[in-house]
Amino acid sequence: MAILQLISPPMIAYRGDIFATIPSPPIGLASIAAYVRQQGFDVNFLDCFGENPHIVEVYQNDFIKIGLKNDAIIQRLDRQAELIGISVHSGMTAAFCLALALEIKKLLCKPVVVGGPHVTVCYKDFLRHGVDFAVLGEGEQAIVNLLRSVCDKKSCHGIQGVVSSNYPTSTTRQSDLPMDSLPFPAWDMVPLKNYWSLKMSHSPIQGKFAPMITSRGCPFNCAFCSTPATSGRKWRGYSPERTIAEIEYLKKTYGVEDIFIQDDNFNVDPDRVRRICELIVKLSLNIRFSLPSGVRLEKMSDDIIDALAGAGFKYLCLAPESGSSRVCKRLYKPLDKKRLFAVQKRCRQNKIRTGAFIILGTPFETCRDVLMTSSLMAKLIFLGVDDVSIFIFAPVPGSKFNNAFKRSLPQDYLGICWSPKWREDYIRWAWIRRVLYFEYIVLKLLFQPHSVLRHLLNIKRRRYETKGEMGLRRLIDYWVKRTTSQGVL
Repeated sequence: MAILQLISPPMIAYRGDIFATIPSPPIGLASIAAYVRQQGFDVNFLDCFGENPHIVEVYQNDFIKIGLKNDAIIQRLDRQAELIGISVHSGMTAAFCLALALEIKKLLCKPVVVGGPHVTVCYKDFLRHGVDFAVLGEGEQAIVNLLRSVCDKKSCHGIQGVVSSNYPTSTTRQSDLPMDSLPFPAWDMVPLKNYWSLKMSHSPIQGKFAPMITSRGCPFNCAFCSTPATSGRKWRGYSPERTIAEIEYLKKTYGVEDIFIQDDNFNVDPDRVRRICELIVKLSLNIRFSLPSGVRLEKMSDDIIDALAGAGFKYLCLAPESGSSRVCKRLYKPLDKKRLFAVQKRCRQNKIRTGAFIILGTPFETCRDVLMTSSLMAKLIFLGVDDVSIFIFAPVPGSKFNNAFKRSLPQDYLGICWSPKWREDYIRWAWIRRVLYFEYIVLKLLFQPHSVLRHLLNIKRRRYETKGEMGLRRLIDYWVKRTTSQGVL
């Protein structure tokens, strides 16, 4: 039987960047593994971070790499595999994955395919350097058809969703599979216990956790996001019944207590959200849910918020991005402050904890815009928002405004993250970010003194209710480890 070897790479981050060292099980690759296995093929799955998240080494001077070392990765590959697949989720791992792919080709003489959001936009960079194949968009059908062709020694030209070094311009994407036909992610192949032992992830957790993706794509066109380019602004979701079935599976099979839904846009279809919440209540699933990737404000009516609260949603992120309507308009994400404040109030009434996303440093942002963002933050904290996540703008491949940073943009994409130290004006924006965080701390103490004590207790117990608590825990752990890491961190 044909064997596919899948690789999820180690984590790569700037040294000392707590914004980037957030572990999360590789749900995208686990979903592909499940589909390939469903089609009758064997899969060997290697999660390079999850297998040993305590190995930290310097990577290209300014970065750290967390997870298995290169020789261990090579040793653990299945030599009988007909095809090696590497997931490239973002620009931060692109250079590493390219080097790994070429090393595998050299040592094992096996064809290598790369895929993921970054590859969908930047596939030519991989093909130009000698990678055999790249998958564009969703990978399930494409990888199965490619594996069949490789095993049968047939031409791979013309496979929908696959481009190759021989045919680098054949970019026809495959048709989308019916969502409900997809199997549950292959969590049996992922070392979930290692993730649970970290007591840290992309969303607040208190016990055994798992991510879920209940929909794919997003119909909106935010300028800072690559999803419009990778999904074609299409959105489709699991049925409420399929969603509930996966929740029940996670609880019964793995004892999961916390589920964070990582959809790009969970609440596009309010009727679907209502039905999912109704089923959760009906079945008394008793799981803590969260929405860490943000919700669309115009879809957050009072009854939707009430339904989320009743179903056990304990945390969600609001995403105003900026306090300046001018900046939001340029980001193609109009800001309705009245709706934002109303949603925050309703969440507070329902005891749903909230975070707010802020983006600084867009190419057209002025001091006046920053002051407006500061004012917006103050109002949100007064209304009870629990934490803020402040990012410095970096043009991820596939998003807009790349030309504004053309002179300093890393050619290998290493450093494309929310702390882009390669920016010529990074020091200035990093200073502004520190000032805004100081504002957040002062206003929290002023308006929410009791919640501050609760945050500190949660941090001590490692039972988190907000992203901010986990961020502070990572900062504490960073300073503790720094004293014993011999300068690696």
